[in-house]
Amino acid sequence: MRNRPGNNDPHSDNDASGQSFQVDRMPGVRVFLLGLLLVVPLLAVSGRLLFIQLMSAELFYSRFGQTTESFETIPSRDGRIVSIDGRVLAMDVEQFDLQMHYRWMEEPPNSRWLKQQALMLLEPLDRRNSDKVEAAKEQVLARRGQLWDELAQVTHMTPEELQASRQKIQQRIQTIIESVNERAEKKSAETQPSEVGVESKAKTKADEMMGVWKLLKETLTRPPRRSQKDRIVVREELNYHTIISGIPREMALAISAHPEHFPGVNIQIATLREYPQKTVAPHEIGIRHRIDEKVLAARKQRFPDGDPLDYREGDRIGKMGIERSYDRFLRGLRGLKRVVKNRQGEIIRTEVLREAKSGDDVVLTLNTQLQGEVQDLLDQTLEGLQQPADEKNETSLEVSAGGCVVVLDVRTGAIVATASAPRYDLNLLLNPSQEEWNAVLNNPKRPLFPRATQMMLPPGSTFKALTAIALLESGKIDPDEYYQCRGYLDRPDRHRDYIYRHFGVGHNDINLSQALSQSCNVYFFQAARKMGPETIYHWADQLGFGKPTGVDIPGERGGHLPNPSPANPKGKSRWYPGDTLGVAIGQSRLTVTPLQIARLMAVVANDGELIVPHLAHSIVPSSESSTTTRQMISHPHRYVRGIHPGTLERVREGLIKVVAHPRGTGYKTVRMKEMTIAGKTGTAETGGGKNDHAWFAGFVPAERPKYAFAVVIEHGGSGSRVAGPVAQKLVRTLIDTGLLTSTVVKLQAN
Repeated sequence: MRNRPGNNDPHSDNDASGQSFQVDRMPGVRVFLLGLLLVVPLLAVSGRLLFIQLMSAELFYSRFGQTTESFETIPSRDGRIVSIDGRVLAMDVEQFDLQMHYRWMEEPPNSRWLKQQALMLLEPLDRRNSDKVEAAKEQVLARRGQLWDELAQVTHMTPEELQASRQKIQQRIQTIIESVNERAEKKSAETQPSEVGVESKAKTKADEMMGVWKLLKETLTRPPRRSQKDRIVVREELNYHTIISGIPREMALAISAHPEHFPGVNIQIATLREYPQKTVAPHEIGIRHRIDEKVLAARKQRFPDGDPLDYREGDRIGKMGIERSYDRFLRGLRGLKRVVKNRQGEIIRTEVLREAKSGDDVVLTLNTQLQGEVQDLLDQTLEGLQQPADEKNETSLEVSAGGCVVVLDVRTGAIVATASAPRYDLNLLLNPSQEEWNAVLNNPKRPLFPRATQMMLPPGSTFKALTAIALLESGKIDPDEYYQCRGYLDRPDRHRDYIYRHFGVGHNDINLSQALSQSCNVYFFQAARKMGPETIYHWADQLGFGKPTGVDIPGERGGHLPNPSPANPKGKSRWYPGDTLGVAIGQSRLTVTPLQIARLMAVVANDGELIVPHLAHSIVPSSESSTTTRQMISHPHRYVRGIHPGTLERVREGLIKVVAHPRGTGYKTVRMKEMTIAGKTGTAETGGGKNDHAWFAGFVPAERPKYAFAVVIEHGGSGSRVAGPVAQKLVRTLIDTGLLTSTVVKLQAN
């Protein structure tokens, strides 16, 4: 039998069953290819590392010291408000705050920040030397300790005081850090996905391979997750914080001049508004406040194409008074600077791109010496009127709520004094506490109320000066004709005189001049009936009643001048004959402001020129301005159309007798030997069981008028007894301050 080769035959290509197979003759090739597949990527990675270490090291070192650049505004100084006698009423003061970066005050120091500061002291190749890094850290800590010693020396504060300030700041920042991280952890716990259950065994092999690929891709491309131990770095840790507020200018300059001695220190400059005279004419001067988002939104809506004054958040704007009226002159132009910071938020360089420009000064017509004296006079008068409760009747007597005095130049309309009481300290409104603000708001006497321009009261008999103009210009009344006054017009209980109500008598026969001096209501009742209400309304309208005077103080009100014409579209109330009589003596629905009455007296004094009261005298450019010429502010004025000089002469004659004639209502309380005074008392009825309003308005000197004035005491009672003495003291103050020269003129009483 022939033998067949078996499995043991080394030359056979068949197995025992006779099947043929291939023998792998190159096992080393596969090992080589596998090794090459592993070595090539490693070589690529190693080559990249060598390239980074040797060739691109400077690039990464430069990124380590990368800086950020931002642009910040430089606060400007707003213009001053100055009185005509040189007193500064409003001004900007610079405030210097010493600030320090949080990392330079943090205790213990932040390890990452400390290492970064140390690395910045080393050369690139030395930063991998741990010994040198540790030595650099010790150098940074020593420099930080030296910094606090130098600050204590410069600021004249003890190390303990500085330590207390930095600890207070760190406690506040630590509270913020803990709060932010607690919220983050709570949010992370709420959004953590639930455990995934056992996957379905029904997945195919292809699905498993796709899942492995996605996991590999996500692992290679997704950045590493933050360790649970790493916390969130809040913005306050990278900012500067004020450790000393309001340091002297010399101290700020000394620190700024040597930044190398004060690393991590910044001098923050701000401008604050200040009112040195505090309570001098606060309603007229007004205040400035920082612009908020509401104001910016309103201006954006008003100027959709761009704000012409380029207001931005943080700028200041006038809110009231002269601060608001002349804001375009007072407002300074902020500067611009470039600020360069490192990665830790520390300022390493600043560059001024545009210097800040100061605002212009506004000079007012106010005489602060007179203003202060008049304010004190008004306060003393109101204090003297305070009456305690009547214990016997257990009722509280009505007392005055406030008062106002206005003095203006009869030729120019310049306001030389405008006092309101009660008043407030302007500095109080800059940054009031809630308690202080509530106390001012809840004061029943309304200290914030600008009485000179917004208080609308019936003028009482002071309005008879206008009624006299109307009846003279009507031609229906002979000023020398006598009218019978029995103390009332038709009935003893209606349309009566003051002396009839109190003494039961009348004025007997009386003409215009005597009616003005003795304030006879009955005379003006009869004259009003004869000429009609239209004539009174016409001349009241001509002389500016019922509308604002145009004073350069925002918010002025015009009072109310009732119109007897049935064609008046605004006239909703029916006109009764009694309205004519009431308006003729300054009552009924007629209301005026103190400024309007003062201007009425100026018209009588200056032969019919309707002036516009004003406070601003001139604009003085700032030192940075291209022009140094003072700009005088012009104010319009006009002569009242149709009024005759003879008319005003007859009215002046009667107003002089009010004070000079023994029977004049101001003879006992207003007359003085040093100066002749012309004017008119007024006692305006209020009704409701309240005291009357006390008025006195006039001008001085009577022969050559220079100043017109109005005095009103709310619910003060009799004009002659209460407002009259205030007017007399006012004139005496004008003499004492040198605004008037004493004259002694004897007038013959008719």
